[in-house]
Amino acid sequence: MLKTESINFTYDGLSKFNFPDIQLNNADSLLVLGDSGVGKTTFIQILAGLLKPKSGQIHLDSVNYNELSLKEMDQFRGRRIGMIFQNPHFVRNLNIFDNLLLSLYLSKNIQDEKRVTQLLNELGLGNKLDSMPDDLSQGEQQRASIALSVIKQPDLILADEPTSSLDDVNCQRIIKLLKEQAEKNKSKLIIITHDNRIKTQFNKSITL
Repeated sequence: MLKTESINFTYDGLSKFNFPDIQLNNADSLLVLGDSGVGKTTFIQILAGLLKPKSGQIHLDSVNYNELSLKEMDQFRGRRIGMIFQNPHFVRNLNIFDNLLLSLYLSKNIQDEKRVTQLLNELGLGNKLDSMPDDLSQGEQQRASIALSVIKQPDLILADEPTSSLDDVNCQRIIKLLKEQAEKNKSKLIIITHDNRIKTQFNKSITL
């Protein structure tokens, strides 16, 4: 279970954000909507352990973020949290297949080439294993980003504006693939966006 309580954050004591409490079980999905400036990116960075809130609690299963040192949080995030960004993050001089193997290595998982191939096939990228990231289309890069985040079978998947730069067809496809992978791996999925096109695809949603 992911559970947050009374999370708030302040930038230099000027901009203060109070975030709603959330609670997600395994394979649950949550859509977080909000316009620019309401703290969407701040919230996802707090959920990822990249920012420490001024006050409040975050528990992911049995782990309390407040009890982890910076090093322990980095290790915890590497093993158990998958992140997807609006602009995909790859090692540009490695092909897609090797990017996924590197993700497994860095998260201290077995570098299972069969699983990498299977996942890329599931995401419609079976013919792109040897392709470099910059040679993929925008939609293909987002699908490869999903592969990069879920290959380690994380407990929590966080997606920051994953569809805002995509057309309607690719937008719907990316959300469908994200939800399918989260359900398959029993991962908790949170998508933070201003993209109202995907609102009808979620049973649970909040607005910041």
